[in-house]
Amino acid sequence: MEFVRRYPRAVDLALAVTMLAMMGAVGALYRPPGHRGFDAWAVLLTCVICLPLAARRVRPMPALLGSSAAYVVYAALGYLPGLHLWGPVLAFYSLAAAKPRWQTAIGAVVTAVVVLCSGLALHAPLAAVVAEAVAVTAVAWGLGGVGRRLAERNEQLAEATERLRCDQARRIERALTEERLRIARELHDVVAHHMSMISMQAGLAGYVFDTDPPTARAAVDTIGAVSREALEEMRRLLVLLRENDGAGTGGEPEPAPGLNQLAPLAGRARAGGVEVSLETSGDLENLPSGLQLTVYRIVQEALTNAIKHAGPGPVAIAVHRLPHAVTATIRSGPGSATREEPGGYGVMGMRERAKLYGGTVTVGPGPDGGFAVELALPLS
Repeated sequence: MEFVRRYPRAVDLALAVTMLAMMGAVGALYRPPGHRGFDAWAVLLTCVICLPLAARRVRPMPALLGSSAAYVVYAALGYLPGLHLWGPVLAFYSLAAAKPRWQTAIGAVVTAVVVLCSGLALHAPLAAVVAEAVAVTAVAWGLGGVGRRLAERNEQLAEATERLRCDQARRIERALTEERLRIARELHDVVAHHMSMISMQAGLAGYVFDTDPPTARAAVDTIGAVSREALEEMRRLLVLLRENDGAGTGGEPEPAPGLNQLAPLAGRARAGGVEVSLETSGDLENLPSGLQLTVYRIVQEALTNAIKHAGPGPVAIAVHRLPHAVTATIRSGPGSATREEPGGYGVMGMRERAKLYGGTVTVGPGPDGGFAVELALPLS
């Protein structure tokens, strides 16, 4: 079927040649009394009857007229009709399957005349000849209509398949884009937070290197711990990327950070000289891992912004699980302010993360003059 669909003209040519060979063989082998022998003229007319069938799909009306005219001459010269009648009938079937009704009606009249000539050439009773002409024409017309409907349905199925393929390609592209955005958010959160901590600790160590060696040593230790944590999170992201690519790494990836990591997060900030308080309530550990990661990353980004951009002052983190939502508030102290633009990558990333879970993030001045980030995620 695939070959027929791809090479219809080659199939039609093969059919025409096959019918020509069959008609020639029958005409040469079977010579009943009362009919002319299968001579050179019969061979020529048989060729004219069969060869137009090679163009029956692209030119069905000329193929029918040419084949029918040759057949009428063939029958009028006294040759045995035999299989030759199927040439015009097949051409009419192709016409009925491809052309409008008015052209099909003209072809039906031509086909009926051909069948009448065939019956009269065989000296059959007139009633039988008329009945045969009507029956053959009607059956060919009906089969052609069935073929037309099948062709239209196949075309509709092909169009639907192409639409589905395009839709699937768009869905795959959209999924890849969303995955790239998710990875970009993860990388931004990891790099921005840990590099900010390392930069601040490095500055502190350089400032007190000569005057306060213990403080400088503690800052260097913090840099080592933070850098190791950054490398571990980067390794986890790379493991996930390689698994998505099918490469594998030979090991299990580390679990994504959850809300049980908020206390270490605040502790690292305190080690960097930032006064951070953490308040939690409700059963946070039983939340879905994806939602925990979202809350953790938003708190991490807000704390990073406070470390990078806020002035001196404490930072208060409050995470609560309510009956129908999880809320998180990160407030910097009075007198502090953020210099990050509202359209910055950090704020945009927080809002995109919250939107994935149907939540909202509000960023702006706090009620006490500081700066606040407020997150609300529904638990529906």
